Amino acid sequence: MGEVFAGRYELIEPIGMGGMGAVWTVHDRSDGRVKAAKILRQSDAASLLRFVREQSVRIAHPHVVTPESWAGMDDRVLFTMPLVAGGSVADLLKERGALPLPWVGVLLDQLLEALEAVHAAGVVHRDVKPANLLLEPTGTGWPHLRLTDFGIAVPVDEPRLTHGPMAVGSPGYMAPEQWHGGDPDPRQDVYAVGRVGLEMLTGVRPEKGSTAVAGDALPEPREVAERLVAVLARAAAEEPGDRYPDAGSLRAALRELRLVDQPAGDVPVVVPQRLALDATGPAGVSWSAPSGPTDVTAAHGAPTHVGSTAVHGAGATRVDGGTRVDRGGHRPAAAPRRGVSVPGVALLVVGLLAVVAGLYLLLTA
Repeated sequence: MGEVFAGRYELIEPIGMGGMGAVWTVHDRSDGRVKAAKILRQSDAASLLRFVREQSVRIAHPHVVTPESWAGMDDRVLFTMPLVAGGSVADLLKERGALPLPWVGVLLDQLLEALEAVHAAGVVHRDVKPANLLLEPTGTGWPHLRLTDFGIAVPVDEPRLTHGPMAVGSPGYMAPEQWHGGDPDPRQDVYAVGRVGLEMLTGVRPEKGSTAVAGDALPEPREVAERLVAVLARAAAEEPGDRYPDAGSLRAALRELRLVDQPAGDVPVVVPQRLALDATGPAGVSWSAPSGPTDVTAAHGAPTHVGSTAVHGAGATRVDGGTRVDRGGHRPAAAPRRGVSVPGVALLVVGLLAVVAGLYLLLTA
């Protein structure tokens, strides 16, 4: 048995590293399910507040990975989310290269549908990139995308954690105004979608500040691909005013191209199952997730609507002979045992609330 966090979450093995902490698979002893969990590895006030914001973004949508519950122990905090087993679009591009037009159309449509819901909730994601677009394992069937990692997402009406020329986001997908510390704007996510779409189409990340695509890099039918490039180039325009005003407008423009009606080619795109989990987990617990939508009561807060399938967190791993290994071919080390500290949980929660309140007063003064 691995470490049991806060008396509830048994840490099984690491999945990868996120922007603010490590991502693990955990066994939730309260409901018997295996989930993904992000554990904060820093203790500065800004990181704590971003962590609180990420776990508070609970948008019930089939194309959004929604946090479920959170807990604290000693000097760490953890929140859980559904576990998605098909890796990410970044993994798919690395293995497959350029994607067929129908797949580009479906993936972009699902991503923009997710962003419509995110923006309708008054939130800007600010870190849309292939690594944050998770995939359900669908084999050769149509893909099912899930937008994840709201670590630097921010409500447009809340105080900013950074001021001045501080860039927040991922190079290659950040809008120019993000580089200069511009205020959050949904059009920054539209910019990132344009860049991601060009990468799906060509298999290569566009150079900074450029949306040019060589003609010989485009798939057939060439005319449809050229129209797609034009739409994505407008989405990724340098000036915010030159872009589509919102995710819905870009989604409508893409649908007019009827990409899903184009031939997909002879080679099918495969989204494999990337987590080779045994039939049973710790103490004979089933690894499978509920087959339909479930209302899960969070450890701290009201019930939240959660998606149905098991999902993989950031950074896909390889599986060899049923044994999970990292990209270098090494089996991750087992989680160290650590005792549960009830006073530590209480102190952490009180301290976290004090930090949030203090920062809010400071930033709004």
